Amino acid sequence: MAADPPPPRLMPSRRSDRTAGMKAEEVARPLLPWLGRACRQAREERNVVQVRIAAAIEVNQATIARFEEGIAWPRQPEELLMAYASELDMDVRLLWLHAFVLWLENEPVLDRRSQEQVRAALKRLQI
Repeated sequence: MAADPPPPRLMPSRRSDRTAGMKAEEVARPLLPWLGRACRQAREERNVVQVRIAAAIEVNQATIARFEEGIAWPRQPEELLMAYASELDMDVRLLWLHAFVLWLENEPVLDRRSQEQVRAALKRLQI
């Protein structure tokens, strides 16, 4: 008699921030893909290749490419970000800040109250 097949793997639940009547493009995506893009832009501005970042933390270049494309998040994100900062000779906080600015500039327009709160926060940072 054949063994029963294994139960199907359940995908983790992905809670949506959408509310009734909202289109998908009206919902902001998470910050993390923008962090990958910020790292890529900083790396390219300094003419550093992905292989150099990968070598710094002993991963393959494909891992760096997937992170920069926003496809996958690394197992040790802090180590990866510190490698970018070290190899690019920059403060890691600038990578986070650049990602945040990209996120605000490229995601759907926030409601009026949220826009005011973001402006107030940026003003406190004197940006």
